[in-house]
Amino acid sequence: ESSILSMLDDFRDEGEVREYCWQVLRTYPDLKKEDWIIGIEGGDYIYSFNGNYIFITDDIWSFNLIACRPVLDVLVEKIKSLR
Repeated sequence: ESSILSMLDDFRDEGEVREYCWQVLRTYPDLKKEDWIIGIEGGDYIYSFNGNYIFITDDIWSFNLIACRPVLDVLVEKIKSLR
């Protein structure tokens, strides 16, 4: 329930979700890839913007964005407005 994928089930596939997510995230001037020393595998990153944190899995096999519900709501609204 903290995944953006479940909120964008009308999108074709993860590739389309990936494309729109990155378009929206790049509009935040303070978007920053965090450098946390935790057990994150390649393709898994924590980003921050506007005082919020999101977890992104982005590799050749899959894409997902995990965040708290209020952050997901804002991102989903912006993504749907782009589409």
